[in-house]
Amino acid sequence: MVEYKVRPITRYIVTRFHSDGNCAGVETKGEFDNLNVAWEVAYSLCRHEHDAAGAPPDDPNFIYPAPIEQSKAEVLA
Repeated sequence: MVEYKVRPITRYIVTRFHSDGNCAGVETKGEFDNLNVAWEVAYSLCRHEHDAAGAPPDDPNFIYPAPIEQSKAEVLA
């Protein structure tokens, strides 16, 4: 017996959007199987760039990833 199936695969891609006056762009920073890992990577990258810029904590130019809903995180863990 031979059987073929099509199954959905969920991936999480971390992207970085930037705009500077008249210029804007998007970069892909990585692809991950796990939502929690992707979120941690995105948060860490933003935090590193924020710290490196020496910007104050409430600087609106740095937008961190939205928090993961607790129920969704538990299902995907």
